[in-house]
Amino acid sequence: LDSTMMMDAIVENSMAIFSVAFLITVAAGKTILTKAAFKQVNFVYPVLLSGLSCIVTGLAILPLWGTGIASFSVPKKDKLLSFGVITVMTALGMGFQNLALNLLSVALQQALRATLPVFVVIFERIVLGKAHSFWIYMALIPLIAGPMLCVSGSKGGDISTLGLIYMCCGVLMSALKVVYLEKIVRAVRNDMGMVSFLFWLDLFMIPILAPWAVANGEVFDVASWGNRGSAIAWTFLVMVSAMGGLRAYSINLTVKYASALTKTAADIVTQALTIYVSLIIFHTTVTPLLHVGIAITLAGFGFYTGVKYYEKQQKKKNGELPKTIEEEPFIRKRENTVESI
Repeated sequence: LDSTMMMDAIVENSMAIFSVAFLITVAAGKTILTKAAFKQVNFVYPVLLSGLSCIVTGLAILPLWGTGIASFSVPKKDKLLSFGVITVMTALGMGFQNLALNLLSVALQQALRATLPVFVVIFERIVLGKAHSFWIYMALIPLIAGPMLCVSGSKGGDISTLGLIYMCCGVLMSALKVVYLEKIVRAVRNDMGMVSFLFWLDLFMIPILAPWAVANGEVFDVASWGNRGSAIAWTFLVMVSAMGGLRAYSINLTVKYASALTKTAADIVTQALTIYVSLIIFHTTVTPLLHVGIAITLAGFGFYTGVKYYEKQQKKKNGELPKTIEEEPFIRKRENTVESI
């Protein structure tokens, strides 16, 4: 009995270590490989890459349904409008952030992405009248100052006005989704389960991304892509596209085998790793101002994340906060395999 318990503990600890390493690798790899697709593979079609990601994730989910590993569910009629709004916000956020990543350095894009809490807090205060703690407001200071220094410290091809505009639009879309749709997203995902939610979200984003790719000319420009006949290039793009679904799974795995606190710490490590690895891989022009901006941004992100985690734990302790979607099983079977609308 003791040996069995010891073996179970070893397996549990091993899975905890693996899940954290897997999360950091996938999360950091997704951003770095996406930038590599633009820069090294010369696939400079961000909206098309967003659409390809939706297609690959959807195709990867089909076998899970076909083999019965995951149950098939569709959005319920009373939540179709909400699901549509979620889809639009997600598609716009993904498209704008990929457009920005094509024009900005990874370090600058990640620093600007870290301003998301600033916009969320502002929107919640102005629109919803929601107040936050003193420490949350204090955490916003480095999240404003750090990215501003990163912008000032970025040079040459690592920065463009259009890229900054795209990134601002992407962060704004993400912030609006958080403010207005957090409860709706949780309700819809709980109804369908994570796998079905990802499938229908990706499927419904395609009709949004396709006309966008036509409007900005990517559909026509891709015909002149130099690597269109390369199997290696297409394999790389498919691998990059699959990262979105893997990231959702890796988050769930970390919360299951480690803890929400470990996941919070992993987010901070991922942010730092993504930025500093990208400086080397993509030969980003590094200035003292950029270094200071990155350090302040990471410190602010870590502080904000820590404060949010503490406040969530307090609310859970008081019974004020429901279980998060990350704490629900990624693959959840039901007695009824098909859930009707």
